[in-house]
Amino acid sequence: MAPSEKTPSAAGDLRQFLNELQDEGDLLVIKEEVDPAMELAAITRRVYETEEKAPLFENIKGRQGDGLFRVLGAPVGLSRVPDQRLGRIAKSLGLPSTASGQDIIKKINGAKSLKYLAPVEVDIGPVKEFKLFGDDIDLEALPTPLLHQHDGGKFLETFGMHIVQTPDGSWTNWSITRNMVHDKRHLVGPIIPKQDIGQIYQMWKDKGEDMPWALCFGVPPAAIMVGGMPIPKGVDEAGFIGALIGKPVEVVKCETNGIRVPANAEIVFEGTVSLTETGPEGPMMEYHGHVWPGQAKQCPLFKVNAITYRADPILPICITGRATEESHTVWALMIAAEVLTICQSAGLPVKMVWCPFESHAIWYVIQVDRAKLVSLKTNMADFCTKLGHIVFGSKPGWYMGKVFVVGEDVDPTSLRDLIWAESTRCEPGTSEFLFDEYGNIPLIPYVGHGVKPERNHKKVVKCCMLPSEFVDEELAWKVGSFRGSYPTDVQALVERKWENYGFGPVRD
Repeated sequence: MAPSEKTPSAAGDLRQFLNELQDEGDLLVIKEEVDPAMELAAITRRVYETEEKAPLFENIKGRQGDGLFRVLGAPVGLSRVPDQRLGRIAKSLGLPSTASGQDIIKKINGAKSLKYLAPVEVDIGPVKEFKLFGDDIDLEALPTPLLHQHDGGKFLETFGMHIVQTPDGSWTNWSITRNMVHDKRHLVGPIIPKQDIGQIYQMWKDKGEDMPWALCFGVPPAAIMVGGMPIPKGVDEAGFIGALIGKPVEVVKCETNGIRVPANAEIVFEGTVSLTETGPEGPMMEYHGHVWPGQAKQCPLFKVNAITYRADPILPICITGRATEESHTVWALMIAAEVLTICQSAGLPVKMVWCPFESHAIWYVIQVDRAKLVSLKTNMADFCTKLGHIVFGSKPGWYMGKVFVVGEDVDPTSLRDLIWAESTRCEPGTSEFLFDEYGNIPLIPYVGHGVKPERNHKKVVKCCMLPSEFVDEELAWKVGSFRGSYPTDVQALVERKWENYGFGPVRD
């Protein structure tokens, strides 16, 4: 089949996504020469921390002509464009740039009830414009950025999408995990057994064959979002992405194996993952903002047998560290969306789940529907215990360290609201419920480097609701705030005259 010629959506095509960012004043094309040895990463890191425009670096020292590659920093960072702080997230999911956190979660979970659209194979695509094979490949010659001064090497893969398939072809997994340049033909990176890529890797081990593999950079923005989502085991991400964007993803066959990759990707590496060969990997500055210098680990080697790419290709990168970067705007947000589905499927009275970006993907806020909660005739201890077992016992629950339960008067997307609720309603000990039967991802610093790193560290549900909220239909208190302390007509008057008073526009 020939590729579709209709104008692509921003969620379905990275270049359309960038065109729209530029139109909205949220992309900065940097033509000045930039050194990949930390200058490029330092610029991007400062962009995250100031919520500046996404930088597209076009003149990278060491880049050969218009070949591999331009670099896009902060592809799903937060934005300072008025009323569009979550704009890059929203646009990645096919929403207007002004969408709220609630809109975003609703869009993700709404797609789960739609018919999944399997990918459509096409004969050719932009990613096949240029090809390199075998010894013509030299990964060490690429202008790969050094992301942090304490990293153990150059991490080429920080925001690309790995594609692997079970030996029987019944399950194709699209996911994100890091890779460092090892030598001319190899990357090296962790494969965590509990994650989907690790489970498929084990299937190939059981068969005694190296695992066929592809790594795609610059995929459709919706694909990279879903690549960071812990959807149920055995479900193909590609079909869900099709439902999310409203049309099937177009894929094309790899040159050296049977894996299908997005036809409009920017760059594709393809090859195999060794069952026996390993190399030192890391350390790397992690999503929680810590690194332990000098602590490399042996990880599998990923052999690159072919590279295909489109003209003037773009390599998106994520500079992990202190919030907020793509580990938080993509991975943590998609975990939250999946937890909402799990809670609602279990019959829990849950309205919304969110991860405060400042928590570095460790805190999750669960908002209850109070009318449904009261109708259950339950209490704090019973409800929080049940919720904790359901959430922490789930696939995404492995990544979650702390859960905060809040009522409807608390906006789960507002860290300020959460701090207020936790500090005033969560009684130490009494309102906290510990769970020690579920494991934690070892990358959390207090898990891997705590008092007793070898133990099964506890998880906690912190109830930021008072006991009366479980039984009384109406709240007994009033809130001291602009919304809570003044009649609606006074609020409207002040809002209408706000700029007349001399104030600037209000930013949410």
